[in-house]
This record gives sequence, C-alpha cells and structure tokens, in this order.
Amino acid sequence: MYTKEQIFMDIQSIMSEDYAGYRDNQHLNHPDNYKVSNDMSAQEFEEMIQDYLLNFNDGHLSFKAKNTDIPYLGFSVRRYEDALYVTSAPKEKNLFIGDKIILIDGVDIPETARTYKKRLEDDMLERQRWNAVLSKANTVQILRENKSFELALANYDKVPSKPEYSFKQIESNITYIKLTDFAQEAPIKKIIQKNQKALESSENFIIDVRVNNGGNDSFYFPLLNYMFDQPTNFSDLFAEDQNIFTNHTERNYQLWIPELKEYLMQDLDDFTKTMLKEEIEVFDKNRRKGLIKVSDKDDYLIEGRSTPPNVYVLSDLYCGSSGDTFVANAKKSPKVTVVGRSTMGIIDYMNVVSVDYGDYDFIYSISKMNQKYATNGKGIAPDIYIPWTPEHLEEDIDLAYVLELIKK
Repeated sequence: MYTKEQIFMDIQSIMSEDYAGYRDNQHLNHPDNYKVSNDMSAQEFEEMIQDYLLNFNDGHLSFKAKNTDIPYLGFSVRRYEDALYVTSAPKEKNLFIGDKIILIDGVDIPETARTYKKRLEDDMLERQRWNAVLSKANTVQILRENKSFELALANYDKVPSKPEYSFKQIESNITYIKLTDFAQEAPIKKIIQKNQKALESSENFIIDVRVNNGGNDSFYFPLLNYMFDQPTNFSDLFAEDQNIFTNHTERNYQLWIPELKEYLMQDLDDFTKTMLKEEIEVFDKNRRKGLIKVSDKDDYLIEGRSTPPNVYVLSDLYCGSSGDTFVANAKKSPKVTVVGRSTMGIIDYMNVVSVDYGDYDFIYSISKMNQKYATNGKGIAPDIYIPWTPEHLEEDIDLAYVLELIKK
C-alpha cells in the first residue's frame, strides 16, 4: 500500500523523467508549492494533486481516487454571459434543460469564476468546465421563466456513458453519421459498410463529432476515404517537422506494451493489427533510450472518392484526443467544412498510460508532438465558428446552419 507522500514523490519522478512533456514543461513543474502529508484527507490529497497537474495545461493528465469519485449532481451546465445554463438533467428532477443558474452558494457566476479560475481551465466562457466547481457547492439559485428559487444540491449515481455510432438519411442527398468515440474499430467499420451505397450516392455527408471521447486514430481511417477526393498518403497530411516523439523509459515500456496488447484483443483489420505489432517491436528496440522521434514503417493510403462531393464535420469542446486529430485531419481536405466550435485541444501529448497506486489511478502521456504545432487549451478551430448560446438547447443550431449551407 502506497502512502500519500510516496504517491506524490513517485508522480514527481514521472513528471520529471517519464512524462512525454517533461522537458517542455520544466518551467511549470513546481512540486515544492504543494505540501502533501499522510494524515490529510483523501479528498484534500486528490484535489492537491489535481491542482499540481493543472499547471501543465494537459487534458490527458489525470489523478483520481478509485472509490471517491467527484460527486455527480445529476445535471450538466454550460456558461453563457453571466449565467450557467442546464444542458442536461438526467437525474436531478427539479431542473429542466434551459434553467439558468445565477448564484452558487449566494455568489454570482462572474465572482465564482474569478475564485475558481484555475479549475475552470479556460477564460472563454463557453469552454469553461463548471462541474467540478459545482460539486463543491451546497446550493444554487435558479431562474426559470422570471421566477427564482433556491435548490439544495444532491448527489446521484452516475449515468453510464454509452457510445453512439449512428447513421441517418436526412434527405435523399444528405447522409449523417454521429460518432461519440473512436475507441472501437468494429462498430465504425460496420456502420460505414452497412451504409456504403447511401454514402457513395449522397451529395452531402455530415459527420457529427461534437461529443467524441477519442480512442485510437487508426479506427477512424475508413472515414477518410469519403473525406478526400483523391488517393492520399496519410503521412502527406503532415508537415515534414510535424513529428511525434515517444519517451522510451523502462516504466513506460512496462505500462504501454500491455495497452497495445489489449488493443490487439479487439476485432481488428489486418492493417491495424500490423500497425500495433510494429509499434510493440519499435518500443522493444528502443527500450530505455528515452525521448526519441518515432517514424512509422507503414503508411495508410487514403483511397479518396469524388462522392460525396461535400463533407461537413460538426465539432465542439467535447471532442477530444483522437477526436481532435480527426477534426485536424478533416480540415486538410478541400471538400470538408468544419462547423461549430473549437475542439477540446488535448493532442500535444498522447498515448496515455495508467499507474495503479492502490486507491488511486494516475494517467499521463508517453508521446508528444512538436510543440511548434501545439493546440493544448485552444483546440482545433472550425472553418465556420458558431458561438454557443442557450438557443442550442432548443434547436440544433449547428446542424440547421449546415442544412442551410447545403440548400444554398
């Protein structure tokens, strides 16, 4: 069993040796500002480690207690101007979508934002993360149809997250696919194969990744065939110096190889299996050599198709990791238009591994991109930006915009 002090010391070692960004972020690494003791509460310890990690501005860094999750309040919010708007309320039956939160424990939203600036992780209002802040509160003041009331916050069991891979024929010339992650290859390939004729005969193809929890980049490769109009090597989508570097330490070897082997247990095509096996071979070859540039032996050939001639990608803050890279690569095709808001922006550091500390899990990245192309905290910007407003809760503004574009 690890003590809290031992855990913090080990995390410091990882952030100084094994973490892919240990060189880039030396100026942000100040563990001396955080005093960890074995007699502090589990919640205090977890929050202190999280505060330490927030300094690195890396959405892939995570520290969580296994048995003390952040309380689930039964609803989610998004900020617009000086209020928080309820965007979903699957458990809290006293709230409805569109309700405005104007006070948290008697304090207005702008003042609360100043107090918890670091936790919100962004100065742009529509990108702020309020769930962790609300989890510390006792009451909120709700405004509904010009009537105000106070609500005592409660905790609920979390609603299990179910991935969605869905297809819809909106009109005879418009097809639509929604993908909430790239964690599995089989369902993505299945939905494309099942609707191949519709996709190839369609003039307009809409891909909705506004909520996408990432996964493995290679799992979205079949989509690229419809997004580019001619054969293209995947490697040609990147600048010559847009390289990936992996930190081949012994610890990273012990953590990453099992992850790759677990991926191999999925129902994969031959190309993906070959890629994963070669990645294992490369790590074996470079074991204990530290941070070095990685070159892929295999290159994926995007077949390219003239149909559909128009592809639209819907993006938002809740699209991250492999979702980030999907949107970034989509923008490199002349027949793709990205509509919505910037993605999460957590791809500067990638290939995450997990350290098991008994009662706690620590997640960090072992690979990084050339920082010349950094997007952390900014995300991948859309071609057409549509600000988030409460009207999005009443109508799918983004989709309506694309459908209007198609009509024109």
